[in-house]
Amino acid sequence: MSRDRWTIGLAVFFAAFAALTLGVWIPNDIETGVIEKFRRQISIGDAMAPTFVAAAMLVVGLIMGVLECVRPGAAEGRPRGLDGSAFKFVLRLGGLLVVSLLLMIYVGPLTVDVINGLGHDIGTYRQLRDTVPYKYLGYVTGGFVLVFGVTSLVENRFSRASGVVALAAVAVLVVLYDVPFDDLLLPPNSDQ
Repeated sequence: MSRDRWTIGLAVFFAAFAALTLGVWIPNDIETGVIEKFRRQISIGDAMAPTFVAAAMLVVGLIMGVLECVRPGAAEGRPRGLDGSAFKFVLRLGGLLVVSLLLMIYVGPLTVDVINGLGHDIGTYRQLRDTVPYKYLGYVTGGFVLVFGVTSLVENRFSRASGVVALAAVAVLVVLYDVPFDDLLLPPNSDQ
């Protein structure tokens, strides 16, 4: 029975990283728990989102590793190792991630600087980081470029459907993370 060592290696890496995150990183770095109870009032703690993400990563890593081990002939017919095209794909994906994160970090502050430079004294980005539309500028721009770019990279073409999906994905994340919580700032606004 042939097994793909890359798949098993990735599964072990992500499962170990998730277990380390759940067991060491989150308990030592985040002061609140998953659910906080204060004076008979229950609220979501700061550790909820990273705990769910790490738990999901652990489950997916374990499933990926087990499926690769139990499927007969899973790796037959697949290329082994990284060839030139796979390496180029990884480089493009990494570049896309860097560009998306830079957009997420700098679009909001640069927009506020341009508006202030045009003579409209609206304040600093730090003062506006939790006001509409400034709090969404970087997140929406970087998130759209990331989702649209990765989809286009995987499909090896640009399409209108990818753009619609990217906009919808960013909108859903904004609704899930920003709308229900009064004291949660979308990334990277908490660092500005």
